[in-house]
This record gives sequence, C-alpha cells and structure tokens, in this order.
Amino acid sequence: MPSVRVDRFLFDLPIGWTWLKYDECTYYRFHFNGLASSKAVDLLALDPQREALWMIEVKDYRRHRRTKPEGLFPEVARKVRDTLAGLAAGRVAANDSLSRQFAVDAMQAGRLRVAFLLEQPQSPSKLFPQVIDPATAKTTLKKSLRAIDPHPFVGGASALSAKTAWTVTPP
Repeated sequence: MPSVRVDRFLFDLPIGWTWLKYDECTYYRFHFNGLASSKAVDLLALDPQREALWMIEVKDYRRHRRTKPEGLFPEVARKVRDTLAGLAAGRVAANDSLSRQFAVDAMQAGRLRVAFLLEQPQSPSKLFPQVIDPATAKTTLKKSLRAIDPHPFVGGASALSAKTAWTVTPP
C-alpha cells in the first residue's frame, strides 16, 4: 500500500494507485509556478484504471489560525484550477519524466474529484475558532467547483477515510 505524508497527515492508498505531491514536483516548483504566481493542491491521487483523478487539499486549523485574507473556498477553487492547468501543460512541457508521465496519466482520467481535508478544533474558542461552519462548507465548495466536481468532499480525516478508497491518519 503506497503511503504519502502531507502536512503531518498520512495517506495510505490502495495498491496500484499513483500519487504526486504536485506542489513539490520539479515541473511545478521550477517552471509552472512562475506563471502569474499559480497555486497547487497538496496531493494528486490516481486510481489504476484512471477512473478518477483526486485533487486533495489539506488544511489543519486545530493548532494554527487562518491568517490569509483571501476566502478559504475561493483559494481551494483557484488551487484546483491552477493544478488542472499545470497538468494540461505538464503532459507536453514537463522536463522531468515523473511529472510528465503523471500528467499524461492524470489527463486520461474519466472523472475529476476534489477532496478538501479540513480539520478544525473540536471545541472552538476565541483563540482557535472554527474557520467555517461545517454545515455550510460542502455547499459553499460545491458552488465554487461545480464545473469540475459537482460533489466535492469536505471534512475531516475520519470522514474522508470512510468515503474513499484510501485511509487518512491525522497527526
């Protein structure tokens, strides 16, 4: 079972799945990122049959407050959009074989899926408030990403593990 660590979370993917920490790959970091300060999701995961490409963004607000002025969901939507643009360009322009091959494979996926792993304090306080109301989080993200994934996932690690083919172990 391939495993990958993203922001202290451990993702265990089924055998045959491939993954790429897109925001850390050579093509994105040294070439595509220079285009109008593009953004990237944390992790891309592709099933062996290429039925779905998962674009996964991880945010953990249990210990640190959000400090960015931009809205949370427009930021996630921008990361998804920029990642898709980077994959489309990377399949022909990436100069490293890992980035190029993953982009080629990813662009053959039959479906695009978005997972926003959002951990918030279980007991909100003034110091560590909830970033967004969990009841409205999915609806808000659906509106932002309806052209890409009409049913995005929003929630914590245990909920994501229950709804996907992989498991996520929080720190």
